Amino acid sequence: MRRIALLLAALLLGVAASSPVSGRPGRTEPDAVDREKAEMAAALEGASEEVQEAGQALVEAESLLPGAEQTVAEAEGRVAAAEAVSAAAAQAAEEARAALAVVEAELEAAAEAVEEALEAQASMLTATYRGVELLTVDAILTSEDPAMAVDRSTYLEFMIEGKNAAVEEVTLERRAAANAEGAASLAEAEAAEAEAAAAEALADAEERYSEAEAAREAVEELVAERADALAVAEAAEAEAEAAYEEAEAESEWLADALRVADDAGDSSSSGGSGFVQPVDGWKSSDFGWRTHPIYGTSRFHGGTDFAAGHGSTIYAADSGTVVHAGWNGGYGMLTCIGHGGDLTTCYGHQSSIRVDNGEHVDRGEEIGAVGSTGASTGAHLHFEVRVNGERVEPLDYLPSCLCR
Repeated sequence: MRRIALLLAALLLGVAASSPVSGRPGRTEPDAVDREKAEMAAALEGASEEVQEAGQALVEAESLLPGAEQTVAEAEGRVAAAEAVSAAAAQAAEEARAALAVVEAELEAAAEAVEEALEAQASMLTATYRGVELLTVDAILTSEDPAMAVDRSTYLEFMIEGKNAAVEEVTLERRAAANAEGAASLAEAEAAEAEAAAAEALADAEERYSEAEAAREAVEELVAERADALAVAEAAEAEAEAAYEEAEAESEWLADALRVADDAGDSSSSGGSGFVQPVDGWKSSDFGWRTHPIYGTSRFHGGTDFAAGHGSTIYAADSGTVVHAGWNGGYGMLTCIGHGGDLTTCYGHQSSIRVDNGEHVDRGEEIGAVGSTGASTGAHLHFEVRVNGERVEPLDYLPSCLCR
């Protein structure tokens, strides 16, 4: 019984494990879900609000699904273990009841033996009470025949021994009955304990089954949410493609404008050799070609995105002259700085611009604030580096630590 109780207790124990998130000291690192959300947001720039929400719902569902499925597997394992314990406990209860039946039969037999011994003793006492022994003694004493006297004396001894044996038999049978009664009480207690353990094990198995059912329902709900989100996003695929083509056209227009403005570049800049990270945040999207997470199409992302809180300060990556400060289609509120040598940096989706066209700025100077203007799905800085108007890899110009 103790083994069953211990096993039941062990089933209730859970082990939680966690691992630290690595990162540079002093810099908050995003978790995996935040990164996936940021990547989805970047992929859906220019999409409708409904599609953007569907994309975020899709990320949520897909990020939670593995854990939910693992929970189902663990719950089903607990169900199997609990069912095994329940079956073992039920078997133990059945065996205990069978053992109790055997002991009770032995107790009944012992009680009958006591009754028989008592009846034998009662017969002996009755005979004594009627004077059988006294008559026998008188016959022995008055006998003139020595042989007869010896026979009658032997019979007297036999009667006395029978009486003593009857008393001893009653004593022994009562002792055996008491032992049987004690064994029966112990067997009954063990049977009751086994039945209680079986009931507890059954209740635990039923609870584990309910947990597994709830876990399965959670997985089904996440799958349904994922399907709904995909349906919404896929229904707007043509719209998203049009928005992407429009954004690329705007980028080409900006490239032409920056080529014209190259002569306004500031020759006092360091030409990209001393760039600083333009905002305190973490890199949420890379430069280059990438596969759309929903449509599977290849699209070009012309900058590096940095996730940062709305209103966070944006700094000039290097000294130069402001060649554009204002609204620019999908870029929203945009600032571009010419650094000389056909090198330009641009800062998109700002919530506010703090510099003017033609103004000289120093490296690290405040030029604006992070926002989500234009074709943006959340507060972040879209940072571009352009050479002769063409977009190039920004990380080639930023410090490897991505720090200010």
